[in-house]
Amino acid sequence: MPAFLQPFIEAEGERNRRIEQLRKEVREYAEEEAGSSITEQILLFLADEMVEHISEIDYELRMKFELYITPLIKQNYFYRYTGTFDRIRQAYIRERIKTPAGQRECEWKYKNEILFVPYHSDQTIVKSVETVRCRSNMVWNFKAKTSEKMKRQIFTVLEYVLENYEVSRQREYKLTGLQLFYEFCIQKQITDIQVLELEQESLFQSYLEQNIEKEQRRKRLRTIVEIARKVNFMQTDEIRWDAAVWYLDRFHIAKERRNQSDNIERISFQEVLHPKNRWLLQEYMKYEIGIGELALSTVYERFRTIRNFLQEISEQQIDVAKCDASLIDTYLKKIQNGAMGAKTFNTNVTAIQFFMKFLEVKGYIKKVPFYASYYWEKQIPVHHNRSVEEDVYMEIIQNLSQFPEHLRMMFLHLWCVGLRISEVCTLKGDAYYTQNGDCWMKVYQVKMKNYKRVPIPVTLYRLMQVYLKKHPTENEAYIFQNRKGGAFSKSTFMEQMKKYCIQIGIQNGEYIFKSHDYRHTVATNFYEHGVSIQSIRDYLGHTFEEMTMQYIDYMPRKIAKQNEAYFEERGNSLLACMQKGEQNE
Repeated sequence: MPAFLQPFIEAEGERNRRIEQLRKEVREYAEEEAGSSITEQILLFLADEMVEHISEIDYELRMKFELYITPLIKQNYFYRYTGTFDRIRQAYIRERIKTPAGQRECEWKYKNEILFVPYHSDQTIVKSVETVRCRSNMVWNFKAKTSEKMKRQIFTVLEYVLENYEVSRQREYKLTGLQLFYEFCIQKQITDIQVLELEQESLFQSYLEQNIEKEQRRKRLRTIVEIARKVNFMQTDEIRWDAAVWYLDRFHIAKERRNQSDNIERISFQEVLHPKNRWLLQEYMKYEIGIGELALSTVYERFRTIRNFLQEISEQQIDVAKCDASLIDTYLKKIQNGAMGAKTFNTNVTAIQFFMKFLEVKGYIKKVPFYASYYWEKQIPVHHNRSVEEDVYMEIIQNLSQFPEHLRMMFLHLWCVGLRISEVCTLKGDAYYTQNGDCWMKVYQVKMKNYKRVPIPVTLYRLMQVYLKKHPTENEAYIFQNRKGGAFSKSTFMEQMKKYCIQIGIQNGEYIFKSHDYRHTVATNFYEHGVSIQSIRDYLGHTFEEMTMQYIDYMPRKIAKQNEAYFEERGNSLLACMQKGEQNE
């Protein structure tokens, strides 16, 4: 044999060896009986495609197999053939990932190709989708000619959905929504999900209306936009300060600055359409969140005030760095003429001043163009007559057994102790204790960012001991929890209480529950029973007595009691008073 033929003969021999190994592995991985027609058909197909190794099997080859097999078999056998084809690839992956080299080869990661979920390297995910017949949302074409950044963002969300939504129904909605959103982004040439605008979100809704008939289904699919934004914002290596929406969990803000019962999850800059104004607001919020020490609720209120201002001038295409005194004057007088109280108005003026001062310090403007003190309105303390009538709260007490258990216990803290609802929602497992025969409660004042000790009725203490025995809670865990184990939301509590008050028929279903009214009620009852203003102030956790005075509904009740006492005395009856009046005439 000529020497030059030797390499060709050896190569052919190696090829035949690989093909024979392929045949052996296919028959083994197919999990079909020896000589199965399905397995043999697959082997014929692989031979026609000149496939020499199972590693060459991917989704594009699978699509070719579907076209190959369709005219040769009856339709009701189709899934048996494709299922066997998939099992071969899956078995190969399971075998390969047993070694580090195999793990690197089969790792599910972003590639500029078509990815197929049943070929995932995570076997838990593979198992969860094996019974899914409709595979349209399992196919992800990352070969599409569109933004590479956007494709990687979509892949990130895809991974999140597969890992976090195990219930097939929920996963189906998310995958279908994501696929439609991906198609929309390609169509509209969207290059970056993080800077998605409100107008683009509206267009996506229209896109869903064109493709999805049922409104309920469209509503569920729309949620994918928020998920996509949040997942990408949270998972980027570096914080995207230019993102249109920020998710505050990314910043690891100190617990002391957050109200866990009314947690602010996001802030949106989308409403500010002027690019420079939006950027300046982002710069300011970067400072307030990262460097400032204000409570997050205060930061958020300041943010909303500034955003409203920038939104107004952005509609007129005005650069905030070029704002003059007359423009700010016009805006402040406009909001002043609205239904805004003096305190709220002053807070708005101050927030805009802080923002302008930031721009001045950073060199974006030369000088703050207005004097805030010129606009401040005099704040007149307002007394709020908000105490709950006795017949109302007694009706609730008498029907308390009809409320869910957690609502019963939370309500008692309002009625007995006069806590803020945020304080009730954030009570922890070690809150209750006894000392020298008295019962006490340790309460974190979210508003004041400190703890206070509050004496409580022994009955409430005993009830809570029963509750905690029934619902064991660690010392640092919240007693009243949401589904994720965090603090119960005060808005959820309010919604549920209003619902049950109407459902049970409190005051014939006309009573509108307001949690803070019970704080007024407790304060007023203390005052009527001779407790000093100073003691009530300390009990409520106020800094100033002026605030406490606003909580006490003393005037109407005091006057009524004095009237009753006067007319009960002999000679002071209403009839006697009328007769005296006649005699004087």
